[in-house]
Amino acid sequence: MPEGHRANENEAWKILLYYQYVEIENPEEFTYHHLRFCKQLGLKGRILISKLGINGTVGGPDEACDAYIEAMRQDPRFADMQFKTSRGSDKTFKKMFVRTRPELVTMQYHESMDPNTEGGKHIEPEELKNLYDQDEDFVIIDMRNKYEADIGKFKNAIVLDMENWKELPEIVEKELMKYKDKKVVTYCTGGIRCETGTVLLKKKGFKDVSQLHGGIHQYVQKFPEDHWEGELYVFDERVSLKINDKVLGHCFHCETSCSYYINCTNVECNKMMIMCPACRDEWNDGCSKECSAKPRPKELARDR
Repeated sequence: MPEGHRANENEAWKILLYYQYVEIENPEEFTYHHLRFCKQLGLKGRILISKLGINGTVGGPDEACDAYIEAMRQDPRFADMQFKTSRGSDKTFKKMFVRTRPELVTMQYHESMDPNTEGGKHIEPEELKNLYDQDEDFVIIDMRNKYEADIGKFKNAIVLDMENWKELPEIVEKELMKYKDKKVVTYCTGGIRCETGTVLLKKKGFKDVSQLHGGIHQYVQKFPEDHWEGELYVFDERVSLKINDKVLGHCFHCETSCSYYINCTNVECNKMMIMCPACRDEWNDGCSKECSAKPRPKELARDR
């Protein structure tokens, strides 16, 4: 299993990534009890709850994560929920958050969406690999933000000029409509963004739309060297998972190949960028000379 390059291997925790679109009648009450349950197990992470379902990333000792999985699968609503796993440490998450939200992934699209009935066909990692190996005529679309794809993506993937998921409806109109008659496969980190993303594509007239089941996480567990290039961006303190030896990212200052993300030392700027170790020292983690002169507060500084 790929390891996060920031993880402390001496304090290895299991990290779970999962979601399920299923009706939750009283999401506020579910949120309250779920937070208490997670804290009792000693888990840390972030979970979103809505009337549409659950979307979470949590971490903890193996036995705590296994107990969480077992308890969730005893609930009929989550009996078949897929859990993607990786390794981290007790530093991967700072706290345990469970929040109620209107959407599991915020798009703010004006039409209703039901991924369970309106989404694209799920294809397994083996099927995507076969599409590549057999040189099939298909279009593969990265449904993540551009900065995620800057350090890793599938071969020949279309990377959207997108910094926030809310931009997707506009991006589809501007960048993707020319592919609506093609065979399209979408992918994202764990699969959840493709659930609503493929619904949107089908509403826009795309005729043959599939999504990678389990997302990048599931694919690289099976085929880390086949058609995936670079690292996998993750939304926690690990920042990225090293999958293979390919490096796609480039240093913000010197263009050296690397995949190490930081935020600008100036909290008023806070620009996220890739920076090599030499430039981190030379520029004091700043994106400019002006920002370099404003050291980041100690409590916000990343480990170097």
